Amino acid sequence: MVNQETLDLFANNAAAMAAGDAEHLAKQQLPPDVSCSTGISYDSDDLEAHKLDIYRPQGSDGKTLPVIIDFHGGGLYYGSKENNKCRDMALASHGYAVINANYRLVPSVSFLGQIQDAIKVFAWVRNNAEVHALSQDNIFVTGDSAGGTLALYAVAAQNSPVVSQSFHIPRVGLNILALAVTSGMFRLRGGVHATALSYYMNGYLQTPGDHIALEPYLDLDKLIIDGTVPPIYMVTSSEDFIADNSYELARTLQARHRDYAMTVWPRGKERMLGHIFNITQAGDPDAMQAQQAIDDIARFFDGFAV
Repeated sequence: MVNQETLDLFANNAAAMAAGDAEHLAKQQLPPDVSCSTGISYDSDDLEAHKLDIYRPQGSDGKTLPVIIDFHGGGLYYGSKENNKCRDMALASHGYAVINANYRLVPSVSFLGQIQDAIKVFAWVRNNAEVHALSQDNIFVTGDSAGGTLALYAVAAQNSPVVSQSFHIPRVGLNILALAVTSGMFRLRGGVHATALSYYMNGYLQTPGDHIALEPYLDLDKLIIDGTVPPIYMVTSSEDFIADNSYELARTLQARHRDYAMTVWPRGKERMLGHIFNITQAGDPDAMQAQQAIDDIARFFDGFAV
């Protein structure tokens, strides 16, 4: 059971994030050359938490496109696909079909349940590829902040029989070529945010089964060894309050000889390049560095397309 102190922390943080998002969401300009199919259910329960959107370049209907699957951030307890709509439409303009997916939020579900939701998104992409003209040979995954955490663990489970067995989650046979994460929340225990994480974990791991399945893989090194992750691109900045998380994953990937790249943006000259800046500044025509960061993600994926 999630204790009241943790519930209060989630509620207060979510309210603060919602207030901060409202301002930039009201101002952003959506790309004009991208079509949207919204509110598509990827699970039979038809919950809003189990719906996704698809963005494609206008005029591409019927043309099979490479796919980017995106999971929004928000500490695993806040957010929705609407927060990432503008950024994902910008990615779609590079010639991709972008799947922008909701998932159930803590504390209504644990982190393990969220990984199960992500795998259901993967299964939906596999099962609906022909209907929506989605390439099965060019699948990429992205996420920001906690959505990057979800993406990393879901891809590791999808790729590895060892991790999927630990999580009690079936693999769905999707060939994920690369992963890109902005401001990833990779460190789930210890570090400078250890006190806050001790509260968060009370919501993330809610049952003995959650602890048995996931605690071994809170160690990034074990996750990378067992998870068989694809090439990973990380985006962070010197003004990102959890930039150390990206450095930690980079050190692990380097030590284990895994393929990765990382861009660390310096302090912004005209505006702050803070946490998930390519999400929060997407749709601002003056935010050239955010647009560059979005373009860089598309180019990274381009390099693995077949």
